[in-house]
Amino acid sequence: MNKREKVSVEILDFISPDANRKSLFITGIPYMTEEELVELLHSSFSKYGLLYGTQVFPYTPRLQAPSSPTLKDGQGASNQTGYYAFVNFYLAMSARRAKDDLIGKVNFKGTECKITFAKRKKEATEKKTLHFSKCQEVANNFLGFNGWSVSLKCTDSETNATEEHTYKVREVCVVRLDLKTDGLHAEGLGAWEEIYCTNDPTSRGKAVCKCKKLAYQRAVENAFSKVIIVVLSNGKVAVEVDTTQPELLLTEKVLDDENVLKINEIDTDTLMFEDDDVTLSEVPEEDIDAANLHILHELEEV
Repeated sequence: MNKREKVSVEILDFISPDANRKSLFITGIPYMTEEELVELLHSSFSKYGLLYGTQVFPYTPRLQAPSSPTLKDGQGASNQTGYYAFVNFYLAMSARRAKDDLIGKVNFKGTECKITFAKRKKEATEKKTLHFSKCQEVANNFLGFNGWSVSLKCTDSETNATEEHTYKVREVCVVRLDLKTDGLHAEGLGAWEEIYCTNDPTSRGKAVCKCKKLAYQRAVENAFSKVIIVVLSNGKVAVEVDTTQPELLLTEKVLDDENVLKINEIDTDTLMFEDDDVTLSEVPEEDIDAANLHILHELEEV
């Protein structure tokens, strides 16, 4: 009698993954261009599951004193810059599979790299909804390109004078997200505000277009935030909608301000992984995780 293969289950929701077990820490990477390294990391790890993103940081090994007996006469200490990197998955099971399979096998330009789970001092207390493009990426990967669709239910716009020659335009958008294979749906609400000046004849048009675009994107993000994907280790997927969040009942043209998501500025910190891989020059030194640097030094001494 054949034993049944053990199947593990993981819940995937549309928030930025920040758990330690979803992120791998790779050290001992030799020097190459960052573009080349990002491509190598993606090709090596993406086959184990959908990647949320990668972070690549230049690293100069600690110099060895010239008087050290391990150095030959006339040979100076090497200060060749290498890298360490973080590879972030949406699923912990994907990160675990990649770590178990690639230990001792990741070899970049003749150098074996070390892999471990990332260790943060603390995990984020506030969950961040996935960006519009990431929501589409996750939906396409787990639900299929034809497994979901978004339709516009209604919009509302409002313009108010703030100062002389200055106006504020607000756009509110409601969308319906349909999950075709499961017959489920979720609604999303988003809004955006912009200021424009009548002294510039193009200012109003730009502000209105930006409001419409970003209000729609925030509404789609809000709809996806109610979706829960149940992923099995055998590749099967099930979908549910969080029914604890009330549906949007818009019977009046003017929406209650308390129910509108207001965003005046884009938080650049939340866009760190959305489109491009991060380099050290884009990250303040104080934001580099001290715990991970400690791991790096420990692995060097092994």
